Amino acid sequence: MSEFVGGTGSDEPSKERMMAFAQGMNPPENEIPAPVVMSALLARTDGIAVALIGAYVYTCGLTFDLAIRLRHESRGTMAHKSYAMLSAFSGREDTDGQFLLGLEYADGRTVTNFEHPGFRGIPADDDPEKPSLSQRGGDGGGRSFNHSYWLTPLPPAGPLIVVCAWPAFDIPESRTVVDAAAIAEAGSRAVVLWPPSPPEDDEPFEPPAPRLPDGGWFARFNRTGQGGDGSHG
Repeated sequence: MSEFVGGTGSDEPSKERMMAFAQGMNPPENEIPAPVVMSALLARTDGIAVALIGAYVYTCGLTFDLAIRLRHESRGTMAHKSYAMLSAFSGREDTDGQFLLGLEYADGRTVTNFEHPGFRGIPADDDPEKPSLSQRGGDGGGRSFNHSYWLTPLPPAGPLIVVCAWPAFDIPESRTVVDAAAIAEAGSRAVVLWPPSPPEDDEPFEPPAPRLPDGGWFARFNRTGQGGDGSHG
């Protein structure tokens, strides 16, 4: 099992590992990607469809978009939960209904959207060949949602299996095979602008502390780590 550093009192990671970790989280900022036309319907029921609709390929990975279309607009609590459940780390308590996404490379390597290291710290034994999948945000509402993901490293040419399931919308585990040959080829057409480099500011960013109301719950939490009035019952 991997050890993790960052926020746990462990030794500080090296710049090389920080750069490797950053690559696992986001596309490289020193490259212009090559577009790849992709369109695959991953899952469909009478009330919802999930499709892969496009990709931009870098030398070390790719971003791709998922389109979610609902036949009828969600009502009640589902209207607020639908977007949140697209993230496996939404922080909500209804994790049983969250969207599940996984990929299997032609060489057998696998990755899912619920094993992201960014929420646990930086792995101490990084394997640059181990795939990483991170959500990059999205938009939408009502009956239409779009979400973007970053996948690294590039999958090799051959069958790329995309697996998804969404219990909240009664989507069973569905498998779709995508030919990754075009993805592998596009990696050679990405333009590297300049060599990669670590962040110029080595100090972690500390957001300014908010102004707290005097004598209230937030002030007590800031002082003691607990809110409330100190009494129970």
